[in-house]
Amino acid sequence: MGIGGSGISAVAQMAMQGGATVSGCDAGESATTRMLEDLGIAVQIGHSPDHLRNADALIYVPAVVAYNPNNPELLAAKESGMPVMTWQEMMGRWMEGRCAISVSGVHGKGTTTSMLALILVDAGLDPTCEIGAIVPRFGVNYRIGESAYFVNEADEFNNNFWHYHPRLAVVTSIEFEHPEFFRDYEEYLASFEHFIRGMDMQGDWPFPPTLVINIDSPGCRELMARLQDWPGRVVTYSVEGLGNTEAASEADVVATDVHISGETSFTVRAANNPALAGKRAISLRLPGIHNVQNALAALTAASAIGIDFETIAKTLEGFGGIGRRFEIRHEGSLEVGNRKLEDVLVIDDYAHHPTAIMATLAAAKQRYPGRRLIAVYQPHMYSRTRTFFEQFLTAFEDADIAVIVDIFPGREHDTGLVHACQLVEAMHERAAKPQVLYGGSVSQTADVLADILRSGDMVVIMGAGDVYKTTQKLLQK
Repeated sequence: MGIGGSGISAVAQMAMQGGATVSGCDAGESATTRMLEDLGIAVQIGHSPDHLRNADALIYVPAVVAYNPNNPELLAAKESGMPVMTWQEMMGRWMEGRCAISVSGVHGKGTTTSMLALILVDAGLDPTCEIGAIVPRFGVNYRIGESAYFVNEADEFNNNFWHYHPRLAVVTSIEFEHPEFFRDYEEYLASFEHFIRGMDMQGDWPFPPTLVINIDSPGCRELMARLQDWPGRVVTYSVEGLGNTEAASEADVVATDVHISGETSFTVRAANNPALAGKRAISLRLPGIHNVQNALAALTAASAIGIDFETIAKTLEGFGGIGRRFEIRHEGSLEVGNRKLEDVLVIDDYAHHPTAIMATLAAAKQRYPGRRLIAVYQPHMYSRTRTFFEQFLTAFEDADIAVIVDIFPGREHDTGLVHACQLVEAMHERAAKPQVLYGGSVSQTADVLADILRSGDMVVIMGAGDVYKTTQKLLQK
């Protein structure tokens, strides 16, 4: 139930590959539901207890309960006595007895998980993988391997990652997120501590229980302070030049000689790790300092597992990204109405937190200097928009024009407390740049874009909702 979600769609396909008969339902049709139907999974639109006929278990996304705790399909399943669980709980059961490697954190989970999963594949470790986005080399968002290794993306919402007990955990960053679930930052941080303390400490694997953590993140440093009595191995990483020279000097693995203008590359310094010391520079296809951080996290974790530097470097250098993470959807001429525009760049990105938006726009500016930058953003959920309202006001300063789309409700109901127009007005009052426009619906936003686009423009379309449809509509015009 809720089968169109990124994680549960992977689990549904994995279950089918494992021999189960799988059906599903969702509130609306999407590219994912159509893809699942093409694979032979029957998908119905809407929720109904009738879907439970002949079912042995109901697996659901937590968002279903967040949106409607009295969902009739869910209540009927519980009353029938059949097993009922979230997809994260089911995947946690699949991971039992495996050498699990989980990537957590506010930013960069999907990219880092994908990098790390591909490194293990290229190292011949044949892992099973679950990722919250399509990985081009897999063609889907999962992989079924034959070994004991299991790599997954570990989401903190609803304390979902408490169902996973990894031998190695990565924490990429910590700052307050999911205000619709966590009461405050203290509860949020405590959730990460619970996750780490629940790691696999007893398994017989080739490496000890290991936490790989980014000490450039203040929240990660706070987590480390709470884990001083934790008996596992802690391996820290840092990117030189991010402003925290003390962190860089203390980290076990450091990215040095970092280049992010035009090209993205770095070298590695690791005083206590001869396998990483004195090696060549690594060049990345993805732009931005945040992708240096993601690559460094994957490299540090892979090295802690015992994978050699050249295998790691080769995979990172060949990595072209995943779905909706700085995904270039169009580059070149573009016909819009009766106009033919030259040299237009259209980029799709999942960024929906103010920090991620700033990182994405900075990377775009650095990789493609000199272009006019149009940022299109669909706020994701009312609680997030309201909680981080002030941070959103300064998140678009690298853009020349910002177009704000109507808020995507996600798992929430509109209480009338915040509207996209309020964000537009507040941004407009704050500064002359960027020019700020209200886009309206996804369809209307495509029309707005068609009106303002010029030759040479770069458009970055961001959000975790259905704003990707704006890209599709623009490219169809």
